[in-house]
Amino acid sequence: MTTRRFEGTTGMQEASGALRFVDVDPDRFSMTVDSVMLGEYVLHRNTVGPGTFDVLADAYGLDEPVATIVMLIEGAASLVHGRQQLDLLPGTGTLTEGAETYRTTIQDHATYLYVFVPMRALRRLGIAPTSALGPLAPSALLRGSAAFLVEVISAFEPIGGAAQLRLCRVIDTMLATLYAENDLFRAEGEAGRVPLRLRIIEHIAMSFAERELRPETLARRFNMSTRSLQRVFEGSGTSAAGEIAERRVQLALALLSDPDHRGLSIAEVAARCGYHSQAHLRRAVVAHTGLSPSQFREQTRAEDA
Repeated sequence: MTTRRFEGTTGMQEASGALRFVDVDPDRFSMTVDSVMLGEYVLHRNTVGPGTFDVLADAYGLDEPVATIVMLIEGAASLVHGRQQLDLLPGTGTLTEGAETYRTTIQDHATYLYVFVPMRALRRLGIAPTSALGPLAPSALLRGSAAFLVEVISAFEPIGGAAQLRLCRVIDTMLATLYAENDLFRAEGEAGRVPLRLRIIEHIAMSFAERELRPETLARRFNMSTRSLQRVFEGSGTSAAGEIAERRVQLALALLSDPDHRGLSIAEVAARCGYHSQAHLRRAVVAHTGLSPSQFREQTRAEDA
């Protein structure tokens, strides 16, 4: 975890790359940012003193378009974008698009979470945000998600390999469920398919290591034809087969590169990831990296040395 603290006039100058100050008393301004990078996600816990400021579109220097989940933990905050205004209290939150700038007012102090999510990760989950500032209704899921992410940040230890991959998949499922619970999808033709697609993706996330899992298996489990299954994924940029293949190869690469799992044979890695044979694993890893599983393992070992 990385912690940065900003206070007074000097702190305002240091934070000016991320914030445009509108009405802030330098003598009272303070901001503490605890940040963690976890795979493709960036998590921040911010504690901010009183004032009004604009959070800039490129506030955190990320290299690709992102969406942001904001969850309020303590205090109170008001967010404004255009004619939209959201007054946040503990247990509430919002979903924003990273390309937008929004104004934040803190009356006294506030602690809130930011989860920065690459738009490509949302597309993989079949999610297209509907609004630049979408409210998250109070719910047990939102409270539980916030508590979980606070614990991830507070107790963070650097992890990689399979453990990091599994934790990111937990966050995947959490995000997908938050979007579904708050009906924050692009509507029209997608409206009927997205909730079902998310259920199928969640099932794949839990079951991809089963050797028998393939599109035909999913179709039977969800009581549909394989053609209907294909239609569920139309327009999402992925497919049931693609989701299964991607999750298997990502777990395989994680196991091959993780020092804690280097005692596993290539055959054992293949079995843990749901491949029918070492040959299937080899084809997937070569297609993804240009290296055989053994070569990829040796390369990561040399990089760690």
